[in-house]
Amino acid sequence: DDAMKKTLIAAAAGLVAVTALAGHHEKGEKAAEAETAMMSEEAMMAAMAAAATPGEPHARLAESVGTFDAAMTFLMDPSGEPQKTTMTVERTMDLGGRVMLEHWSGEFMGMPFAGRSRTGYDNVTKRYWSTWTDNWSTGVLVMYGDYDAESESMVFKGENAHPVTGSMYTMKSVARELGDGQSIMDMYEDYGQGMVKAFTVTMTPR
Repeated sequence: DDAMKKTLIAAAAGLVAVTALAGHHEKGEKAAEAETAMMSEEAMMAAMAAAATPGEPHARLAESVGTFDAAMTFLMDPSGEPQKTTMTVERTMDLGGRVMLEHWSGEFMGMPFAGRSRTGYDNVTKRYWSTWTDNWSTGVLVMYGDYDAESESMVFKGENAHPVTGSMYTMKSVARELGDGQSIMDMYEDYGQGMVKAFTVTMTPR
């Protein structure tokens, strides 16, 4: 309605004004405000609509919805034998196709495990983003990434706090499709001496 439209326009104008003032101090406050005023209501509404409209990256995420068996191989000790477990993963799209939700359930090291992931694509920054939380921690892992068309893989990077030392370390995930709905994801960790593979997950649709 008109009231909502006016609210959105006012919010957009405020955001544009803040950005203009922050990025153009040398022009002076009046010059920055004049630059903001030149942006029409239609242009602001169009920019907001473009930022909010799902596109090809969101459709790519939607292609992987469904229920999967997640076979995980991981190393608790780099010098030891790999350990394996299988979990159930349910993927759905939320918020009108803007965000993919993952619900993980199963066992890890003989104990109940539950994980939640949210993955989306930001039309403004032109990057994918992902969050991860589970019942083995109270923190959240935030990662940002891109689709590598050459290798046909999704590559995400982020930082996490080690649960024992509290120090930050870098994580990287590389996921690619294997065909017939199956995919594989390798997770790497870097504690300051280079990336080392921590675990691999193969997703097979049920």
